[in-house]
Amino acid sequence: MLSLFQTHKRHFVAADQKLRIGLFTDSFPPIINGVSVVLSHLHAELLAQGQDAHVFTFSSRESAQPNVWVTYGVPLGNSPFHAALMLDRPSTRVARTLSVFHIHDPLNIAGVALRMAKHLRRPVIFTNHTRHDIYIEERWSSVLRPMAKLYVEAQMTNMMRASAIITAPSHSTLRWMQQLAPELAHRMRVVHNGIPLQRFDQPPRDALRREQLGISPKATIFGYVGRIAPEKNLEVFAEAFVRAVQQGADAHWIVIGDGGMRTTLEAIAAGAAERVHFLGRVQNEALPRYLPLFDVFSTPSISEASPISVIEAMACRKPFLGVRAEWWEEYPNYQQAGRLAKNDPADLAAAILWFCQNPEARRAMGDCAYQISRHFDIRSIAAQWIAIYSELVEQHALTQAS
Repeated sequence: MLSLFQTHKRHFVAADQKLRIGLFTDSFPPIINGVSVVLSHLHAELLAQGQDAHVFTFSSRESAQPNVWVTYGVPLGNSPFHAALMLDRPSTRVARTLSVFHIHDPLNIAGVALRMAKHLRRPVIFTNHTRHDIYIEERWSSVLRPMAKLYVEAQMTNMMRASAIITAPSHSTLRWMQQLAPELAHRMRVVHNGIPLQRFDQPPRDALRREQLGISPKATIFGYVGRIAPEKNLEVFAEAFVRAVQQGADAHWIVIGDGGMRTTLEAIAAGAAERVHFLGRVQNEALPRYLPLFDVFSTPSISEASPISVIEAMACRKPFLGVRAEWWEEYPNYQQAGRLAKNDPADLAAAILWFCQNPEARRAMGDCAYQISRHFDIRSIAAQWIAIYSELVEQHALTQAS
């Protein structure tokens, strides 16, 4: 067991002992987004690898998962997020025993976690999962954009300055962070997102079949998984899909997810409504039922860090169709696993037609996609994190001793 000390006392962890790891996040189930899924997988794998990992979050409901500590918070407008000024007593008791504080958001819970880590003299890691600069451009009006940009950049910079190690899931996100705080670049590194690849090894018996949606065996199915939100750039793909169908593409588009832009998307896709299937939100645990149905995974977003939806689709041997953006560079040999078009409906429509006309090429790309997915196994990603946690705790102990 760990030898744990209270505030202001030295905090040592032997090499053969468990680490007590705290993952602090604003995004965790029942919230459905990329960060919540990434952290659910990481938390479960850290426990599976023998670590004493705990999640801390704000919410309106308790969690049934082990070692998840929920403090009831105030809802933030119409969003699924909550805020609170401090952790509740049960969460605080556990947090005081942590070896390392790993903070995954620059807002809300970050301030609470930082204050506690400073008081307890515990090391802090900060991981930024989001290209906030792009989100602000997409979601905020031109009037409010400068103020939102200043606020987010200030929060990001404060978090990075307070952290011994700073990570991002992609090099493009890391470059943006380095621009915000170039003097801290030596503390920054990339640690990719991971998923349990074995979930997608075989389609489940209850996998969705195309005849259930009235799709013919010869049609090419394009699929999307994610929020229907402005920053996902789905309007461009919807317009491209209608164009491609009008040009003779025997294609269907399945959209898994929901959001404020759904009505807009439905209106744009009305010209091919009988070929567009909105299936609504699906829990991540159920995705293995749906992904095998796709022929091509389509994601026109330009604002991602390292989306797990792409990795999940690759694990199912699905080629991708996307829009040229920096974040695709995270996938080795990605050019062989799909096609990237200009952020233009005409160019995307041409790519949709190409996929419909080249089934053999699709299958070859799918095989390459499968090989790429092997780089993102949650077992190896969690092992990287354990090494980072151990490194930081050892360095912190030496610093405290000196």
